[in-house]
Amino acid sequence: MIYSLNGMLVEKNKQFIAIEAGGVGYKVFVSKNTFNKLSKIGQNVSIFCSYHIRQEMPEIYGFLDKKELEVFELLNSISGIGPKSAIAVLGELKIEKFLTAISQNRADIIAEGSGIGKKKAERIILELKDKIKKMGKEADLGLMDADKDVKSALKNLGYSSREIESTIENIPENIKKVEDRIKFALKIIGR
Repeated sequence: MIYSLNGMLVEKNKQFIAIEAGGVGYKVFVSKNTFNKLSKIGQNVSIFCSYHIRQEMPEIYGFLDKKELEVFELLNSISGIGPKSAIAVLGELKIEKFLTAISQNRADIIAEGSGIGKKKAERIILELKDKIKKMGKEADLGLMDADKDVKSALKNLGYSSREIESTIENIPENIKKVEDRIKFALKIIGR
């Protein structure tokens, strides 16, 4: 089993990356969050891996953060949630937000944009609630709700999902009000 890879990033696209390690190129599927944090092609990268065999085809899923790997494996252990669904969920939410959504029974947050329905999101909460209690700090639930409104406002103004996500990540947590978060987001985009 492959636990981690350390090598040169030789290809990077939205579905997967390729890492050359020891003269072998590995195709690794990554979440949107991991993809956005990766270095440029030609630079070294270290990732944690989860190895799966699906229909006799091996697949490697990679994460820059060990905690993201642990949550991926927890998600993948749920019946009806395969590695593609698990990586889609993790691509939409940072780990802290995901853990908060589970502990606060917020299936709507998990289902939003991840490609899984509300029933599967509720099942994820039911099966993982006790398992995630010691996994780390939670995100501010009020900010998560505010950011839903910020996303909606920016989307209505015609900004792309990528622009919106990177902008929201750069809004300081001490700005709490939706209106103030939208104003700050517009300042970031305007730079």
